[in-house]
Amino acid sequence: MASATCQSQVMKKLLLLLTILFSVNVFSTDPRLVLLRPTGQKIDGLAEMEVIRDTSQLAVTFHQIAETTVIDEFLHLHDLLQTYLSNTTGKPSEPAYLALTDNQGGYAVKGFVLIDQERTIEKPESFYVDINKNVLDRPYNSLMSITQLYPHELGHIIYRLLSASGVSDESSKNVNVHFFSLITDYQIAFNEGFAEHLENIARLFETNKEVRQGIEDDTTRISTVSSRCIKGFRKDFKNPLRFGFYKMSMIAWYQPFEDYKRFAYALDGRSKYVNGSLHSTNPKSNLIFRNSGVAYDTTQLRNKVQSMASEGTISTFFSMLAQTDIKNRYPRHSAYRLFLKDTLTSEVNFEQRFSPLQNMFIKYFYVLNKHVSFGQTERTQLIDFIEGYLIEFPGDSEIIMSTYRKAAGEYYSPEMPADLWFMIKDQPHGVLAMDAYAGLSIPVYTFSLNAAEMEDLMMIEGLTEPDATALLNYRDKQFINSYDEINSIKELSSEGKKLLVSHRFDEDYFENLEFPEELNIKSVITAPLKKLGLYSGIYFIALMVVYIMFLQKRPIRFKASVKSIFGFLPLWMVFVLTGLIAAALGWQWTISLAVMVILILISALLAGKKKRKQVGMLSGLMAIVILFSII
Repeated sequence: MASATCQSQVMKKLLLLLTILFSVNVFSTDPRLVLLRPTGQKIDGLAEMEVIRDTSQLAVTFHQIAETTVIDEFLHLHDLLQTYLSNTTGKPSEPAYLALTDNQGGYAVKGFVLIDQERTIEKPESFYVDINKNVLDRPYNSLMSITQLYPHELGHIIYRLLSASGVSDESSKNVNVHFFSLITDYQIAFNEGFAEHLENIARLFETNKEVRQGIEDDTTRISTVSSRCIKGFRKDFKNPLRFGFYKMSMIAWYQPFEDYKRFAYALDGRSKYVNGSLHSTNPKSNLIFRNSGVAYDTTQLRNKVQSMASEGTISTFFSMLAQTDIKNRYPRHSAYRLFLKDTLTSEVNFEQRFSPLQNMFIKYFYVLNKHVSFGQTERTQLIDFIEGYLIEFPGDSEIIMSTYRKAAGEYYSPEMPADLWFMIKDQPHGVLAMDAYAGLSIPVYTFSLNAAEMEDLMMIEGLTEPDATALLNYRDKQFINSYDEINSIKELSSEGKKLLVSHRFDEDYFENLEFPEELNIKSVITAPLKKLGLYSGIYFIALMVVYIMFLQKRPIRFKASVKSIFGFLPLWMVFVLTGLIAAALGWQWTISLAVMVILILISALLAGKKKRKQVGMLSGLMAIVILFSII
């Protein structure tokens, strides 16, 4: 009887495997993965995809990378996940789908239509990773190459596939696009933090020495360049006479810095501290600087709500956990059999069957599936994960507790306060941390009351600093559990209480706002360019006045002066663009100085003997203005 049951199970698995293979009509060199490309068409709102054959250059390139790097391990993890889902739900296993497209960046997408020869197969419930195909042309032994980008996006899919049943509301009151150092909300923080930690898993467990060395070299280089850019960025806020080159070029230097933080800061635990503040008299500047996360205040730990709503803390927790002995512990648990193709196999040595890394993720997968909901939760996703883990694998409790304390800077407890949000209407707010001029903005600003800092509260027009301080002092002693509780804070003025309560979150107003469906990067570029044009014009006029009044030898004549001014405009633009490039690339001051000297000499030589001295002096003034803004 047992033998017949085993044969039935084997036949069932074989039929499921054949169904998947023939549904795509392609026998890949790696059956765990199917590469796709979009046809440009859509059916019922789903992107139409066709299979990239293994003989194409794109497929050959990706398979070569996958076979020689940690990507192979992630494909195996996805295969284990599919086996688990097949055993628990009865649904057939699917390969990992990767679409190589012209879309910028990387995304985890649900639903597509598969075109295979004459057949059209709708897969509305299937997930795929969408990555720009040009990523394959870049060195894969660098920070945030395909070897780390793919695991990140696959992490989103893994989480969504495993998410426990429950409230599926994916709405968010947060208006900021997520970044490592930002406070968003519990749902976004866990989703992004879990995916980001897989980048670190890829780096920490990479077996390809060339890739490991390349990542190490890239990390060192980005750290050095970012340090110079951050110093200039801070000076741009503090000195209004500077051009603001580092703020203008933020879109160029910030993303490498963000990638660096995801690795270095998650490993050293820096995310447990609050972001550094500017302490200026301009609330908007303070908010922009705080949200950029270019500095941390190591004297002040984030509170529990801030930690739970920070993807940096989530990523740090999981990244640190991966470096503990938790992966080497194989408890006796029925979950392990659910990750076997044949669950009835007897006398299985799980330590031999699953590697330590696979063992760790088997435990993660089981807990995520049983205890963590992608949507709303009564507590937070991280607490649900920890509580669920302690139930399923209590032998690891000491490691879990110590890792949480190391990542968050405080002892763990499952209690959480009410999730209360404030809203400031008709307040234009830049949603990107790398957008210092708010080129991409929305007409409202929101923040969580129990995660609020001075920068958030001072955005409320009319609220005084003493009132904001009184609220924060009260909140830091005990979390606030209702809007009405604000009226019981004795240190708050009556005006402050009215202002605060009047800015409670308005659900109807928020739902009727129109938010951009996609990020328009053009607006992030054009906004600083407009500032660049304005500052260039103001400084150019000032320089021309100095030239005409003090450097020009001949008498002042209107037509001749206007002609002279336009003649120097191209030279000035060369200096300005050089300053912008120097800031974007984080040049050392010695390189910037050397380039300026070369420009002065070239401009003087091209001017001719009669004007050489005057032009040399004018170009010297131009160089001083630019150097003042980049050093």
